[in-house]
Amino acid sequence: MEISRRTLFEAGAAAGAGLILAPVITSTASAAVPAGVTPFTEQLPTLAELGVIDATGGGSATIEMVNATHQFHSAMTATPTFAYRGGTVSQNYLGPVIVAKQGVPFDLTVVNSLGAHPLASAIDYGVDGAVAADATAPRASVHLHGGNTSPGNDGDPTDTFANGASKTYHYGNTQEAAGLWYHDHALGITRLNVFAGLAGGYVVRNGDDPGDGTTGLPPAPFEQPLVIQDRMFNSDGTFFYPANANPGTTGRPWAPEFFGDVATVNGKAWPNLNVDRGKYRFRVYNGSNARFYNLSLKSAGPANRFFQIGSDGGLLNAPVPLNTLLLGPGERADVVIDFAGLKPGAKVLLTNNARVPFPGGPRAVKRGGSPLPQIMQFTVTSATGWTAPLPATLRAAPITPLATTARPVTAVRTMTLVENLNALGSPLMVLLNNRNFDVAGATTTVGTNTLEQWELVNTTVDAHPIHLHFTQFQVLNRQKFDSARYLAANYGPQPLAPNTGSFPPPAAAFLQGAPQAPPANERGWKDTVVAMPGEVTRIVVPFGANAGGSVTAFQASFTGRYVWHCHILEHEDNDMMQRYVITA
Repeated sequence: MEISRRTLFEAGAAAGAGLILAPVITSTASAAVPAGVTPFTEQLPTLAELGVIDATGGGSATIEMVNATHQFHSAMTATPTFAYRGGTVSQNYLGPVIVAKQGVPFDLTVVNSLGAHPLASAIDYGVDGAVAADATAPRASVHLHGGNTSPGNDGDPTDTFANGASKTYHYGNTQEAAGLWYHDHALGITRLNVFAGLAGGYVVRNGDDPGDGTTGLPPAPFEQPLVIQDRMFNSDGTFFYPANANPGTTGRPWAPEFFGDVATVNGKAWPNLNVDRGKYRFRVYNGSNARFYNLSLKSAGPANRFFQIGSDGGLLNAPVPLNTLLLGPGERADVVIDFAGLKPGAKVLLTNNARVPFPGGPRAVKRGGSPLPQIMQFTVTSATGWTAPLPATLRAAPITPLATTARPVTAVRTMTLVENLNALGSPLMVLLNNRNFDVAGATTTVGTNTLEQWELVNTTVDAHPIHLHFTQFQVLNRQKFDSARYLAANYGPQPLAPNTGSFPPPAAAFLQGAPQAPPANERGWKDTVVAMPGEVTRIVVPFGANAGGSVTAFQASFTGRYVWHCHILEHEDNDMMQRYVITA
């Protein structure tokens, strides 16, 4: 690094300007892409190859968390991994896609048979929750991300079970059709368990989206998941996870972010998918630890534009034409790409130009950047595919704004995002409301079936994808604010000590400019929202199915303990997560 975050903060505060800082390099170590690993020579594993559990008729199923080895590329030695194993195939990485139906309950039993952790050397026992046994018999907790679940079935980070134990999760599927996903959530090792392979897709169907083509949306085999993850490998095929090399942090394996140099999709490095000349529906998952993706298509024909038809929590009101798609970790997008206008043999690249860290990190490797410009390739065949027109309307009942004069919010809460640095300007942890996870007095209490407005005040240098368990919310707007003056007025001189300052300080006196409405593709149901640095991101959150008389994306109300957190997994583990409780 050329200059520390602390130095830049002091300069910005002195000038009274907003805080836009250079990123901190997380590690000086790197592992070269293994020799012979060439892009677009591996075929993308399709839905059938990932495996499916058909839960549309209800009932139950069992999956087992296992150690395995998986070949990410034919030129690489097989990599020790974790996998959720069950369904129609035997998985060696990731897990089967579970297909459920709205209103049809389903029970999933998960057995923990995990042994030696493939990333044992990266476990940081100074991080809350991590224990010595995690190296040889890791704890696990399965979270249905985006699910309308009760607290006991939510996959809370403290609700873990060890090797030899199992847990049965009850999913009522009391929500609209959506592309959810399930992944590990064990406190202190989430970033490493997910990295090793513990993630899988979960699709909810209903009358708007039966999956059979009757509504005009492409059915199987023209509907496919794309789980995008960045990874790094040693020459022997094992995972490489760099240690923290920031000044003053030696001896701490925890690093502020992980950015890999190999793009994987559905567990293959830079894969290719042969596509027929027609429309394809892709459920895109950002399954990376920390990397944002700003995705676009590059071709010699008309396939550079695509349509987003759904967000985290379900279908949009109508297709939204896009040239680029920004996804933070944890976010999903339901998109349609039409290859009908391309000639057989044409190549279409899925590319990415998001900086790391996002949005202000360096683009060039020589300046500490870690670009990943190519993700995968599509090759057009001569076969005719799905050519039905894309429906102009996607839902029988359109999404309407949650907060109106007739349905006002019952509370407006300020929630701050802050970074804690050492005296050398290196990150030690990232916090919500500058409070450690589960520290006394930091829990937010909300009433069941209430409607609230949360104002996410991002004082850090990075964008953060903020995820709320249990609920699906709406993005109201975003507004810039003077983050340097806000920090100086409310938290005092840097570096910032955890669990200090008011809880939390309002930002009204520091706002700049007018609020900006979200883009059209962000006006659906969301469970994860990108909070940009130097901005207040406002979301309207229902804490029950009948919140303020609003029409929500889910149908069940529960009381009890949940969490909200940043979905950059390194941040979530240390310690950017807080508890909230729904009371009767």
